[in-house]
Amino acid sequence: MRKIAILFLFVVPYYLFAQSFKATVTKNNVGVGEEFQLIFTASGKSNNFRAPNLNGLRKLSGPNQSSSSSMQIINGKVNSSSSTSYSYYLTALAEGQLTIGSASIVIDGEQVKSKSILLTVTKANPKAKNTLNIKEKVKLKASYNKAKVFQGEQIVLSYKLYSKIDLLDISVIEKAELNGFWSEDVETNSKAKIEVIDGVKHLVWELNKSVVTPQKSGILEIDPMILEVKVKVQKERNNRDPFGMFNNYRTVTEEIKSKKIKITVKDLPPNPPKDFNGAVGIFNLKASIDKKSARTNEAINYKLTLSGSGNIHLVDDIPVNLPSDFEAYDPQKKDKTFVSKNGISGKIIIDHLFIPRFQGEYTIPATTFSYFDPRKKQYKTISTDKFTLNISKGKNAESNIASSEELKKQVSSKLKGIEKNTDFKLKNSKKIYEYWIMKFLMILPILLILAHLTKEKRNQILDANPVNRKFRKSLKIAQKRLKKADKMMKLAEKEQFFEEIEKSLWHYFSSKFNVDVADLSKDTISSYFNKNGIKESASSKFIEIIKDCEFCRFAPSSLDNSQMDIVYEKATKVIIEVEQQLKK
Repeated sequence: MRKIAILFLFVVPYYLFAQSFKATVTKNNVGVGEEFQLIFTASGKSNNFRAPNLNGLRKLSGPNQSSSSSMQIINGKVNSSSSTSYSYYLTALAEGQLTIGSASIVIDGEQVKSKSILLTVTKANPKAKNTLNIKEKVKLKASYNKAKVFQGEQIVLSYKLYSKIDLLDISVIEKAELNGFWSEDVETNSKAKIEVIDGVKHLVWELNKSVVTPQKSGILEIDPMILEVKVKVQKERNNRDPFGMFNNYRTVTEEIKSKKIKITVKDLPPNPPKDFNGAVGIFNLKASIDKKSARTNEAINYKLTLSGSGNIHLVDDIPVNLPSDFEAYDPQKKDKTFVSKNGISGKIIIDHLFIPRFQGEYTIPATTFSYFDPRKKQYKTISTDKFTLNISKGKNAESNIASSEELKKQVSSKLKGIEKNTDFKLKNSKKIYEYWIMKFLMILPILLILAHLTKEKRNQILDANPVNRKFRKSLKIAQKRLKKADKMMKLAEKEQFFEEIEKSLWHYFSSKFNVDVADLSKDTISSYFNKNGIKESASSKFIEIIKDCEFCRFAPSSLDNSQMDIVYEKATKVIIEVEQQLKK
């Protein structure tokens, strides 16, 4: 009986200790916003810790897990024990009585719960120690050089993080949403700089800088940027560790927001010049020609250089009025603009190559360009010099072919003769239907001309917006490239369809970047896209579609017509995306 009693005294406390799970707080009475610590301690081998509901409390850090073990020798017997603790650093949000509920954990295979804790929360005490007031020490500020602009006028937008304390880590949770703005990023230095503000040293990071251009009028809002910062904070002194041998620091995470930005965007003044295409800024236009004397069938290069600052990168083309006897090729644009801390500036060069087919003296009239000057708040039209060309007869010129001017004179002379001898009176009044057919045929050309003018007017309205114009141009290129694939899709020729999609993308890439067929590869695509300013997302989509087509060519039966539509739409979109991002 005595042995059983002794065994009971030793074994039962051991099991009670092994399954101990306690909850404690450093303070039961705290002020609003005052920091305190909540600790859960489990004895023995434990796992599956589940925290209580912390409603009414703000979590600054946690759970921070730590383990400890101890060994005792009593009368030659060795007793060992271990414990695990989970700590939180918290502040209360409002006055009143607050209950922290039970947490649970599994100890030695059995679930154990802690007791609930009652807190009394009083008014905030300004003298209370609170070393974690991060939002007062760390600020995210958005700055911009203009709050009121015209549509199309550039704004320089910058986000800087100011901190009075050292930060362990900075991560962007959410970028600022640019609603209604076209954005171009400026390269920034990721290293922190030291600035003295009101006599206090601050660490300053420029997290993002961009040039934004409003695409519509009204009051436009830019949503806040949201960051997460981590700060290393010293723990309260541990009486069991007087020499600081253990880790006496903890990491605190805080969410930092910038303020929402409101920009007032004014409409451009009414009645712009006819050749105005949406350019806003300050520009200069020059023209040059490589030769003023040439022979027929000899190529001549006419170069336009538009320089200045503003939304110059959105200018696609500047029309040139060339003589009708010149055979002109599509203009080639070279974009030499750059994004700086003051906005987008630089120049674009547009080369017009043409070939005169007939001898004579020709004039290339002055080329004009209209833009809106936001400083003077008015439209301006600038123009180049005009050029006179002397074209002599070349070796292979056709001597018996008249020029367009001579043909016009001959046709005009013949039409005058027809006009004198033509009688439009109805000869046979009995055939009324012939009368109406004649009337219709006379009116038809007028109707066709009106339809053409209406279409041209509509295109001019659409082209006034640079973004719409760029999209329409990109769409035409995509549709041209995928014409055969569209035909195969309509005929439900699945294998040929995927083959044509794959070919279209390879041919588009090869011709756009002048890459030899022997050098074509997926790595080449990534390399050329990266060099020419194409985003990685567009490059990945482009390569992914090619891979899908390679697979589907050998298993087309697994796809239906709707999936062919999806692949065609993806291919169209990715070509448009590349065209819009391309920096020539």
